[in-house]
Amino acid sequence: MNQQPKVIVSAILIRKRDEKTEVFLQKRWKPRVSPTYSGMIEIPAGGIRAYENVYDALKREVKEECGLEIVRVVEDYQSSVKEPRKHDRAFVFKPFICQQVLETNGGLSWVGFVFFCEVTGEVSINPAEAKDPQWVTIAQLKKLVSTKADQIFPLQLPVLEYFITQFTRR
Repeated sequence: MNQQPKVIVSAILIRKRDEKTEVFLQKRWKPRVSPTYSGMIEIPAGGIRAYENVYDALKREVKEECGLEIVRVVEDYQSSVKEPRKHDRAFVFKPFICQQVLETNGGLSWVGFVFFCEVTGEVSINPAEAKDPQWVTIAQLKKLVSTKADQIFPLQLPVLEYFITQFTRR
């Protein structure tokens, strides 16, 4: 299949509660468009529109999927927007990590940027996108990744593994 990759943003969302850091997870729920992967554990993610600022896409996707507001992108870097000529605008940014699907079982070809974000607000899941929201501690996430990897959306399993190694080094 000759398919152009879809460019996406993903968000590892964290909050502090009772002196512990928690990570937001949800179950992917798109049975009509993604039946193979519906019901798998995931982090919020979605497409970047043509010429949409990656940070605007990140905030929009998180708000649309789970109702949370990003208050800070951790370890963020973004340059000022450069406009060397009229209608030519660009900037650079540094995500937490990048991701790519190398093969998929009936899914899409994705390449994406993952951001590590602090959030606020109450969860309000979009039922057309996900279900079963939950906040888990880093220890619970580590156990989930090590014992139930087959239940995690394949695109995001290596992301969560990397996050755990980086977070535990802090």
